[in-house]
Amino acid sequence: MQESLTDLSRSFYDLAIAGQTLRLHAGCFAEWREENTIFIADAHLGKIQHFRRAGFNLPDDAGSDTFYRLSEILTTNRPDRLVFLGDLFHSDFNEDFPRFAQWRKQFTETDVWLIPGNHDRAGYRHLDSLGIRIENPRTLGPFYLRHEPGETDKGFLLCGHIHPSVSLSGKGRQHLRVPAFWYNPDFLCLPAFGSFTGLARIDAEKVDVFFAITGERLLRIPAGIL
Repeated sequence: MQESLTDLSRSFYDLAIAGQTLRLHAGCFAEWREENTIFIADAHLGKIQHFRRAGFNLPDDAGSDTFYRLSEILTTNRPDRLVFLGDLFHSDFNEDFPRFAQWRKQFTETDVWLIPGNHDRAGYRHLDSLGIRIENPRTLGPFYLRHEPGETDKGFLLCGHIHPSVSLSGKGRQHLRVPAFWYNPDFLCLPAFGSFTGLARIDAEKVDVFFAITGERLLRIPAGIL
């Protein structure tokens, strides 16, 4: 992996991991090609209502984008399995659950899993009623699925929680911080899928690679040139 920032960005990148293909999409999701499985982290459904209760004046349709993008991914890719890598909902049972229930009815043919995250306190009994499988951190093929990053000897780690990002520099002193996939030989940390979720600065190592999301494209950035 020796490209530089002069290389053209792409709409997706393929990572070869233990003989399997993990495709990173600019839509903030990863696709396990051989098993027709989609991974998404940190949707944080209901966070818009959380901001409103805190006094922020956000438009009525501010939370609709996440559901639209979820539907577009499933309609376009038709995965057999969709795995949420934690923080599906933001905090307690909230106003987005009925909307999520309606969304789920449109895609009953897809097996949906949740690897619980630190914000998933919506009540698992509600998710059970929708046919959502609650899975503790577990191994799936060569991958170990967990919400939070950290060392493991159980497989290549797929996680979220951090909301990774990178800062892109433009002309003059212009900078733009964008979400990114954070790749390391031992793990892949997915960007936050939900809207209004915030972005984290990463203290990266030289072996790390970021795949910055710039609109509908991904830009591969080795940590050594940041």
